[in-house]
Amino acid sequence: MMNKMVRMFVNFSAMLSVVVCISGCSSGESTDSAGASVKKVKINIEDIAWNVDEGIVDGDRYVILDYTNNTKYTLTDFEITFKEKADVTEEEKAQFCSDIENAYDISEEDMEEIRSRSISMHAETNRVIDPGESVSNVNCYYYSGSFYLKDINHYNLVEPDIATVKYIDEDKIFTVYYDYGSKKYSAESETETAYQWSQTELSSRIPKPDVKVVESGRDDEKIFMFDAYGLSLEQFNTYIEECKELGYTVEPRSHEGFYSADDADGYNVYLYYNERSYSMDASVSAPEEEKE
Repeated sequence: MMNKMVRMFVNFSAMLSVVVCISGCSSGESTDSAGASVKKVKINIEDIAWNVDEGIVDGDRYVILDYTNNTKYTLTDFEITFKEKADVTEEEKAQFCSDIENAYDISEEDMEEIRSRSISMHAETNRVIDPGESVSNVNCYYYSGSFYLKDINHYNLVEPDIATVKYIDEDKIFTVYYDYGSKKYSAESETETAYQWSQTELSSRIPKPDVKVVESGRDDEKIFMFDAYGLSLEQFNTYIEECKELGYTVEPRSHEGFYSADDADGYNVYLYYNERSYSMDASVSAPEEEKE
């Protein structure tokens, strides 16, 4: 049994569920596996200009992804997986495994598991990016785990495999895949609502964030939890002030990127800013019922 570190390192996610296959960059309607008509793919992978190279982040060297959104749509998620090149030699694979063994505390049994697998990597960001905007310093990771890639020589052993793109069109989030091997697109038939807002009374007790993407979490009469995407730290601080104007100033707790307080009726707001994803984790909760 592999230890937790190695499971994270070589944890391969399930293969993407492909619903529609469309050749090249063609458009028009197609059908899914059940024969149902689906919308045409509106994303051209060539309109997402990306590059992977070494870069310095917080004083350390990493292999990072930069990209620019040249599509007509707001992107909400961009991921690329990389697979081992067909011409990687046994010597190169052995050197890769040796580097991994030296960099991490991994047993020989677990190293055998790694040696038996093809090399793969991935990079992903859920930054909300409008047309013409760019994202930089997105970390690349070994396999589908969470260990940062720091050696550009390791990246040179892989090539693009599958790109996943999520974009907003008419207040819905669509998911498109591009297969670099077959040069074909695939699309999920299901969509997500881009702005998910509660219909409970609690939703009237907290400002609606001025963003394009809100993902609802727990939503009942006791608490409404949500994540808002596409906020700068400055916008987050402005949102805090809006909450204060609604009376959330009782017993406040705060530091940079965090604010929590009650109002006079005992309702509480909790706000946390994620600088990495430019998102806000927020909740508003009702007062606790007094026990008799």
